[in-house]
Amino acid sequence: MSMYRKALERARKRRVTLVLCIGDFDPSGLLIETVAQQEMDHKTGIRFVRLALTMEQIKRFKPPSRPVNMKDSRAKEYIEKYGDRCWEVEAIRPRTLFRLIEKGLKENVPPEFLAEAEARERAAKIVRPVTERMRRMIEREVYRLLEEGKSEEEILRQLASKYGFRTRSRRTEG
Repeated sequence: MSMYRKALERARKRRVTLVLCIGDFDPSGLLIETVAQQEMDHKTGIRFVRLALTMEQIKRFKPPSRPVNMKDSRAKEYIEKYGDRCWEVEAIRPRTLFRLIEKGLKENVPPEFLAEAEARERAAKIVRPVTERMRRMIEREVYRLLEEGKSEEEILRQLASKYGFRTRSRRTEG
């Protein structure tokens, strides 16, 4: 839970107003939702929305279940409320899960933000082959410079000069 609390703190610092969650329908998965709602809604004002897996989706899609882990400290309470079966989000067919996520995004995220995200994704896809070729080319250049005996600092300065970017100065240990 400390990992989730740290994530919530990062979200608060970044002024996040909404967190969309996809998780298992089991004692631990539901605990994450409960803690997130308590921590977010009351302390940070961040809204929490579970896109999947919900009991409604379980009833609708009938994914395979597994027994509740009786070693889980929350098992007894879960069983009283939901029975002795639980479901993993991976049990939903990928295409169905994709549609659930897409629907949740459309319902919860402003259209202009989704359009910007889609444009960034398309741009990244278009540029990926070029950047991959450039990465390999630069790696070969660095390998050659290392063979010449250049230090990391010298190599970074040379690359920065050649490709027009600034480097962060690295502190040397010792």
